[in-house]
Amino acid sequence: MCAESGGLSAGKGPLWPRIMPRGAAVIAYRGKRGIVWRIKYVDGDGRQVMETIGGDRRAAEAALYDRLTRVEREGYRRPAPTTFADAFKGWFDATSSRKQWRESTRRQYRIVEPRLVDEFGSSRLTAIRRADVAIYVTARMKKAAPSTVSRELTVLHSVFEWAISNELLDRNPADGVPHPRTTRRRGHALRPEQVQALSRSFVNEADRAIFLTLVLTGVRRNELRGLRWRNVDLIENVLRVEDSKTDTGVRAIAITPTLAEELWQHRRATSFSGEDERVFCHPETGGPLDPADFRDALNAAFKKAGLDKPEGFRPFHDLRVTAITNDALAGANPIAIMAKAGHANMATTKVYLKLAGVVFREEAELLECRLLGLSTPLSTHLAAPEPVLADSAPLEQALLT
Repeated sequence: MCAESGGLSAGKGPLWPRIMPRGAAVIAYRGKRGIVWRIKYVDGDGRQVMETIGGDRRAAEAALYDRLTRVEREGYRRPAPTTFADAFKGWFDATSSRKQWRESTRRQYRIVEPRLVDEFGSSRLTAIRRADVAIYVTARMKKAAPSTVSRELTVLHSVFEWAISNELLDRNPADGVPHPRTTRRRGHALRPEQVQALSRSFVNEADRAIFLTLVLTGVRRNELRGLRWRNVDLIENVLRVEDSKTDTGVRAIAITPTLAEELWQHRRATSFSGEDERVFCHPETGGPLDPADFRDALNAAFKKAGLDKPEGFRPFHDLRVTAITNDALAGANPIAIMAKAGHANMATTKVYLKLAGVVFREEAELLECRLLGLSTPLSTHLAAPEPVLADSAPLEQALLT
């Protein structure tokens, strides 16, 4: 072992004046894998601190300079040793309480937790480097979709930020690690004749009710699984989504007469019809619906109907796409589509409008009527436009300015 507590040279000349606080030093530790540089200093609480920086002497010198500066300016104290697993739990408990996560949101983060804890769980936060995070992202890209890996990286970054705010970490090792490039997959929207053929081909009436609920309301998979009978008003014919991934997802959706009758018959037949019980559930336990069971039922319906299932068809997602796209083709107002789908903004809704090829011809004709003074939006005769009413001039001027 070799200690160097002099000028801490970095290339040409010293990094800072040669006289340093007592006990501050850069130390070269010769191990089996070569020299590893450590720094020693006294923190704001007067404790002697030793940190391992790595194999780069310049980085060690810079780190020591940073620590001494922060001790002098802000009474810096070295973060307490904490494992990533402990930090994840602290972050989850604190953030879920502060943001009042819905149960569906908590479930999503619980799915991510074991992947991150398996990789980083026993590691001290201060020992995790940016390179470790980058290696994790590269390895995960071989097993998961880019969107999944990007979500995990976002969670990692959030956990590290929480640790920094709680003085458990000095810097975020996820900073600067690029997110995988994701491409939005175009959904598959079924045509009306396909929907009608499939609705006649389900053997189980409960599966048919699930199918019709998806294509006639456009609810998400987790929203469907979270529905309780108290959310279904078969007198006013309204379905209320309460368990959604976002606040904008909490909404009321009109139930059509056909779907109302289907749900009424389903409630009469099910063994789990209490107000707090699930609308669609495991047929024997009343627990959450297994998505694989409906997937199998839909595959059987495609086969019985003599239809070819589109390649890459994702049952819950693409039946939602079917609902929203056909809503647009039927002439529904874009704002109504956005509200019914539970989209946070129009940008998401536009994806479905583009998929449907909607051009809003009636709106274009109404604009022509207004701007050119035509008496009817169906007219295309421009020879003698009608004059604008005199009392509308102030409004027109305000709009133009």
